[in-house]
Amino acid sequence: MELVECKKDKKIVLKVTEDEIYLLINALNEVCYGIEVWEFDSRLGTTIEEAGRTLSTMGSIYREAKILWNSPD
Repeated sequence: MELVECKKDKKIVLKVTEDEIYLLINALNEVCYGIEVWEFDSRLGTTIEEAGRTLSTMGSIYREAKILWNSPD
């Protein structure tokens, strides 16, 4: 994983490998489905809905990347 850019608006641009994004998606999936809803906010500092949206976005990015990686040059 490599930091590409850190912006003043608190956005970070990272360069990750396929293995790294896969690991992050799997870890977030375990968090979303492995923690009781009543303790989610206090343990993670965010809502389960926001974590689910992040998981969905990461999954979409990963699927788009796989299509690009598998397309002929």
